[in-house]
Amino acid sequence: MSACIVGWDHLKFGKHSDATVESMIAAVAKGALADAGVAARDVDAIFVGTFNGGFVEQDFPASLVLQADDALRFKPATRVENACATGSAAIHQGLNAIGAGKARVVLVVGVEKMTEAGGDEIGRILTKASYLAEGGGEASFTDIFAGIANRYFQVHGDKSDALARIAAKNHRNGCDNPLAHMQRDLGFEFCRTVSDKNPVVSGPLRRTDCSLVSDGAAAIVLADVDAALAFDKAVYFRAARQVNDFLPLAKRDAIAFEGPALAWRKALEDARLTLDDLSVVETHDCFTIAELI
Repeated sequence: MSACIVGWDHLKFGKHSDATVESMIAAVAKGALADAGVAARDVDAIFVGTFNGGFVEQDFPASLVLQADDALRFKPATRVENACATGSAAIHQGLNAIGAGKARVVLVVGVEKMTEAGGDEIGRILTKASYLAEGGGEASFTDIFAGIANRYFQVHGDKSDALARIAAKNHRNGCDNPLAHMQRDLGFEFCRTVSDKNPVVSGPLRRTDCSLVSDGAAAIVLADVDAALAFDKAVYFRAARQVNDFLPLAKRDAIAFEGPALAWRKALEDARLTLDDLSVVETHDCFTIAELI
């Protein structure tokens, strides 16, 4: 790796009724450039991560970033889409551009506006991220994940309490994040108990196990290491890896998590680290770029 994050901006997740995809993109692009202290004219490439899939009518969002500053005109801008990994895939493309020597400064933007669509339409759009032929067009995205959870339960036993602990932990963490959509500590008992406020959605999944429909946008500025040394702050990428597995569940074991395990293994190898080293990193307040490379 040879790149750093030198600036960022992030809107609060939630329903942004008065915002458009265009205005959200422009807001975080401006914010990230300002945070980095980078002039728009110095950006070499732009990558925009968005699934959309029909949430909003406006497509081709890559060029909408140019609305943030006229000096971005004629900069190469590319949309990236990779289902639930869209944001990280966009960052990966920025890293690749810098690593290949094609860019020194890259602006990466992620955006989604889900709330313009109705409930049934939202479900239909999300399901398009699965292998439609496998579900016969009937299974929802939640149904697909519920099926995976059921399979996991069959092999490893009932893990409902484990799901509730994860949900409770996630909701508790939201209370400490001013940008989180939901900021309520629901507690373990609420998350594990089926009720009118926490009904079963599909299979073993309760409402507290499922993410909210939300709008939001975020942006980061990436720079190569030589350029990053001149910035006030820089977060160095020790390693980054991407892998993709077969889309049909019939061609893979969904509860073996082979893809994530392979990506982790390759990234740790590239970084010359082990999982045990991660706890060591947590004991340090910060690292300089020189210490990490």
